[in-house]
Amino acid sequence: MSNGILSRNIRKMVQYNLRNTFYDYQNHCGTSCSTIKCWKWDITPVILMHNKPSLRYAVLILNRPISQEEAFMKNFWEKATLRITVDGGALRWDQFLTRLPEEISNKMKIPDLITGDFDSITEETLQKYKKKGCKVVHTPDQDYTDFTKALKELNNHCQEHTIEVDNVIAIGQASGRLDQILGNIQTLYLAEKQHLLHPETKLYLMSGDSLSWLLEPGNHIISIPEETRKHNRAWCSLVPIGETCHSVTTSGLMWNLDNQSLKFGELVSTSNAFDGSDTVKIKCSHTILWSMKVPSLTGE
Repeated sequence: MSNGILSRNIRKMVQYNLRNTFYDYQNHCGTSCSTIKCWKWDITPVILMHNKPSLRYAVLILNRPISQEEAFMKNFWEKATLRITVDGGALRWDQFLTRLPEEISNKMKIPDLITGDFDSITEETLQKYKKKGCKVVHTPDQDYTDFTKALKELNNHCQEHTIEVDNVIAIGQASGRLDQILGNIQTLYLAEKQHLLHPETKLYLMSGDSLSWLLEPGNHIISIPEETRKHNRAWCSLVPIGETCHSVTTSGLMWNLDNQSLKFGELVSTSNAFDGSDTVKIKCSHTILWSMKVPSLTGE
């Protein structure tokens, strides 16, 4: 093995990033032990991602107001490996830039890709970014949302230009039209079920001061940032989408679940909170949506 290949392998082994860690372990119960999937999650890097140049991530701006703190958003965008605006998201990005001093906004990097069916972006904005050299991909297929199609184009772009990203963070708002909010959650599921991204690339939805992602069946250990643990209104939720999660057991929450079922029309764990522990542990039988508050995203 060459020194270059060895160095890359070592770097991948030790690289500290937001990508979740997966491992199998066996119950100590004799020769008939079952294998249980377990993931470790630490979202702290997403808060400080712009301070970690070794991290590789893509940012997608969806067509919702950008409510994150300006300094965070500016650095988050500039340090990204890949920057994409999705249809009217280009307008939202333009609106964000107008809040910055002109000498700063003029130096901000342009989107690497603008995609969508273009029913929300204005022709003026589209032509403006075309003249700046942005790659524009029209995706008229109405069977999928612009968010879903953008993930496909992101993956195509990465393959075409030999770009690797470990994390994709879509920035939107969980407010406004309920059908669009549900559509964004649907995209999280489609990304997993239809393998829209590289198998090792993880997808997160950032909305205001919260992060959401899917927890697949198995065990999960989620590190809780100190700022969240100490915030007196920090919340979290575990929501089953599309199917019953027949068994959920947790620790580290204010209201823990003990081998209980989560199902719409019965029990759904919204507006939960943290008990101050460093980690939350979750064991689930089916995929659920996990969301949690991260105060610094909006400057709290």
